[in-house]
Amino acid sequence: MSDKINVLIVDDIPETRENVRKLLQFEPDVKVIGHAGTGEEAISMAKEMRPDVVLMDINMPDADGIMASQTITTTVPEAQVIIMSVQSEADYIRRAMLAGARDFLMKPFSGDELIEAVRNVHETRPTA
Repeated sequence: MSDKINVLIVDDIPETRENVRKLLQFEPDVKVIGHAGTGEEAISMAKEMRPDVVLMDINMPDADGIMASQTITTTVPEAQVIIMSVQSEADYIRRAMLAGARDFLMKPFSGDELIEAVRNVHETRPTA
């Protein structure tokens, strides 16, 4: 991998965004390019920043993670979405995948789980 994997972190809880950033900060091939606290903010930032991977919380104010993921995967097709949630019900996972998410991380997750998911979705992304 020559270029870094650009990641956008989306969660309505600032501490969670910071914790995820800390898990990624020492990875030489990953760069956090932004943080968003709402679905609408995530959509706007994804359109502007064109991240490789979007780490998206499922439960958020305004546009929830499912709606935001659907919009991002449609308008920024190169962005691979990973849903993060404390909910592990099959319906949540199914809705996330239908919205275009490429992976689903159950909170709390380890740094290893996070890094593996980010690298896997980036490596398996469709190329034009």
